[in-house]
Amino acid sequence: MVTYVIRRLIQLVIVLIGVTVITFVIMFAIPGDPAQQLAGKNATPERIATIRTQLGLDQPIYIQYYRFVGRLVRGDLGESYQLQKPVLQMIVENAPNTIQLAVAAVLIELLGIPLGIYSALRQFTFWDTALTTTALIIWGIPVFVLGVFMQWLFGLKLQEWTGYNVFPLTGAGDNVLGVIPASWSSLATLILPAVTLGLIEVAYISYMQRASMLEVIRADYIRTARAKGVSEGMVVRKHAFKNAVIPVMTIAGIDLGALMGGAILTETVFNRPGIGLMIYQAIGARDLPVVAGGVLFATLVYVFANLFVDLGYAWVDPRIRLEG
Repeated sequence: MVTYVIRRLIQLVIVLIGVTVITFVIMFAIPGDPAQQLAGKNATPERIATIRTQLGLDQPIYIQYYRFVGRLVRGDLGESYQLQKPVLQMIVENAPNTIQLAVAAVLIELLGIPLGIYSALRQFTFWDTALTTTALIIWGIPVFVLGVFMQWLFGLKLQEWTGYNVFPLTGAGDNVLGVIPASWSSLATLILPAVTLGLIEVAYISYMQRASMLEVIRADYIRTARAKGVSEGMVVRKHAFKNAVIPVMTIAGIDLGALMGGAILTETVFNRPGIGLMIYQAIGARDLPVVAGGVLFATLVYVFANLFVDLGYAWVDPRIRLEG
């Protein structure tokens, strides 16, 4: 196990180097000139050149990359061009809302496990067909389209039908992860974005869980257990469930990257403060340090989540350690 952990940590270092390169490239891929944007439309060429020098944008790319990595090693993500505020501080302020949204979406996502098992145990029945078809339809809907639909149905139409604004369309209340207990308004602003983000993952997980469960219940040891007279409920709970759910839990952990990407779109659609909305607004403002910091944060969350999933899987299944 120790050898496997060391090997994965070495791979992690290589991945992190790649992340810095990709993040740096993204900064230059965004169209526009940040110096021009900071100087204003009526700025003179001299003023723009001065700002470009102050930002270090007049240096060769390899020098800019060297300085970029050097700041990262020191924990310095730079300062926002637009707000004149440390990027790290902005991430610390916005991360709790994004983490809150991701955690809520993961909890909703886990509903796909019992739905997939139920569907597998009733293969070819009406409920199996209905659940599978619904999952495939929802799985194919872009997250921003689903978000707009949720706003229309539960934000606008529900208010028309009931006369109450049950689910606010935009914004975020007090942080549910904070010290002060969250009020209903805080939870209300979280429900629609979390359901939007989690529902697509429920469809995906339920479909994968169904396939995994069908494979397990056809295995020889399941047939042996049934031949010995073990009840169907005991066969499912004691023999089939554990083996069928491990691959899906691994997929769910790796799928955190999709949640982070979906959070950017979800926070934008619902105008919800968080890392996603911060990145979106920074792209529009050509605020390169904020874009780089936000992308780096989201990528690191994804990379470390995958690392913990791999280590957990290796701990549960020793064959992974030998193969890896």
